[in-house]
Amino acid sequence: MATQNEFNTLTISAGADLSAAQYKAVVVAGTIAANSTAIGLLQNKPAASGRSATVGYSGIMKAYAGAAITANSRLAVTTSGWIITATSADISGGFSVGKALVAAASGDLFTGVFDFVK
Repeated sequence: MATQNEFNTLTISAGADLSAAQYKAVVVAGTIAANSTAIGLLQNKPAASGRSATVGYSGIMKAYAGAAITANSRLAVTTSGWIITATSADISGGFSVGKALVAAASGDLFTGVFDFVK
């Protein structure tokens, strides 16, 4: 079971209908992230462009796995806002966004310690 604990948030304007994107990575423009430009994980479900989107940018949060992840793996953002295991290039390039606290299969909601502010 995925859980959340203390985390920091900010509010941005949704750039699209994000009602199906809760716990996925987003960019400052309020759309789903496709790479390392993510600012955090969406915490609510804004159903239209212009609505308030609450984004968690650091702390213990839920996220959706885009591939199998092992516990304690470094994490990165991939297409469609999914979180995956970071590659050595992600890590050396400063694109790691956190660590997995639990193992997850592709598509699972899991818990990690995230820090999108670097």
